[in-house]
Amino acid sequence: MSLRAELISPGAGMPAFAVLLPDGWEATDSSFASMRPRLDEVLDRMPVANRAVMRARVEEMLASARAEASRADVVRVFAPAGVDPDDVLPVSLVASWLRAPAGGSVQDLGGGLIANRGAAPLDEGGTILRWSMDQKSRIEDGEVDIAGSGYLLPVPGHPAVGLMFRSQILRGAGGSALPEEGERAMSLLCDAIVASVRWRRG
Repeated sequence: MSLRAELISPGAGMPAFAVLLPDGWEATDSSFASMRPRLDEVLDRMPVANRAVMRARVEEMLASARAEASRADVVRVFAPAGVDPDDVLPVSLVASWLRAPAGGSVQDLGGGLIANRGAAPLDEGGTILRWSMDQKSRIEDGEVDIAGSGYLLPVPGHPAVGLMFRSQILRGAGGSALPEEGERAMSLLCDAIVASVRWRRG
């Protein structure tokens, strides 16, 4: 698997940063428009019995993501693109700025995540916190299972701001389930992308 660097220039006084993305992944803005053809292709290739439930869940995920993007300071959305629909289920990684309440710091936010969400360091240096954001919901007659993680990194020169990532992996729906090894591989890949963040100097 080859990697390529993706430089993110967010502006608004925030520093630029780069991440390493595997071949087949793309960075898009918070409209999610470029993801639609790929998602439709994936859904069209699924068994008819599961397609309606999966499509409903994907639409719900997109609507939720758009609503969150309108509230949050979303920087980029990372997701696979141009891959064989038979090989993957939808996965995304959303990056946004997370600002501490007035007078607070990103360390305060991290302390809260450790105490309340069981966050733990992802990297040896302890600069990236990771916590579980798994969720289950019911749609029509089926249950949808989403595996996910949250990640928080401090932003250099901005003690009250963190860079937050959120991953979502469609783990199961309508009786179909992603094999455990597939989920683990997707999760490790998201971990690796977040761990690759490098800040641009000056």
